[in-house]
Amino acid sequence: MKKILMIIGGIFLFLVVAFIVLYLIISATSKKLVCKSDEGNITIMYNDKTINGYTASGISYDLDGQKKYAEEIGIDAYIDEFSTWFSNNTTGSCSEK
Repeated sequence: MKKILMIIGGIFLFLVVAFIVLYLIISATSKKLVCKSDEGNITIMYNDKTINGYTASGISYDLDGQKKYAEEIGIDAYIDEFSTWFSNNTTGSCSEK
């Protein structure tokens, strides 16, 4: 029984480490749109074609829906549109990094 728990623990630890490494790689290789406001903050990570991921606090974000929309209109147009939306609907602003 102890051996089975060790195997399950090892698999769990491997998955956690793999997730962290994958997140760090995506974060390091992506362009970022950083938006900050009193209502909440969001950072959208993207490349030349699509959205790769995001981090948010205080703001909800539909990654799948927004990713599809960004691919339809083009990532540059999406970033401009999202920045405008954020500025118009919050007390904050966005900057590209």
